Amino acid sequence: MSTEAISDFFGLVSLVLFVFANAYYPARMIANQFRPWPRDVALFFKKYLDLHMNINIIAFVAMTIHAHFSDERNLFLYASLLVTVWLTMAGILMRSKKFSSDTKKQMRLIHTQQTVFLVWLVLLLLGHLIE
Repeated sequence: MSTEAISDFFGLVSLVLFVFANAYYPARMIANQFRPWPRDVALFFKKYLDLHMNINIIAFVAMTIHAHFSDERNLFLYASLLVTVWLTMAGILMRSKKFSSDTKKQMRLIHTQQTVFLVWLVLLLLGHLIE
């Protein structure tokens, strides 16, 4: 298997996983319009949050493998990888039981900023369009 094929495979895997994992936010925003939630909806979002975390970690690993084997290298793609590291680490730290609730609230604000997600998306798009 060529390095290009490995890169393409892991790039596609990371894309699919990131889309599935991060659909959590729009789904939750829509569901928030219909509060209070029935018990089964609350359980669904509790389980989806766990999936969101775990699948994003797997997607991050796939993205890292994709980046390693890819011939495409530019400042935008490196920056998007750094933003991905930051978002992944902030998400992991938010779930840690070693931090106070105030620290977790601050991390949550940093982690969930829509601006960071949009910057990440723009960096990825620019990085793949500029070759």
